[in-house]
Amino acid sequence: MTPADEQRGLLIEADMTVDLPESTLRLHSEGDTLYVEAPDFGALRELRATATSDAVDWLQQRGFEGPLVIETPVLVRVRGVPVARYEPARSAGWLADRLGFGPFRVDLAGVLQATGRRLWH
Repeated sequence: MTPADEQRGLLIEADMTVDLPESTLRLHSEGDTLYVEAPDFGALRELRATATSDAVDWLQQRGFEGPLVIETPVLVRVRGVPVARYEPARSAGWLADRLGFGPFRVDLAGVLQATGRRLWH
């Protein structure tokens, strides 16, 4: 552990799967980045629905910001293509704000490429 790690708080290395009702996500960390690997955009919609569940509402009503505050970069990939990124020190950007994806920055080229992979495979 470096002095920078001590200042950031808890550092967790992960390699796990998250089972959702209709799909499965893979989460893993490399360095200080968390990767979310989704088979399709439907899996991300399921994850978002889970993140806005009754349990999260209950915690927010009691003054908690949420069940988890992420202070590490997150890269979201669909079919292996980066489609969104979260960086704690950076704003989501205009496109993400308009589409309601904040705090994640949307990679429009990646979204198109991931969509194309679905159509061509």
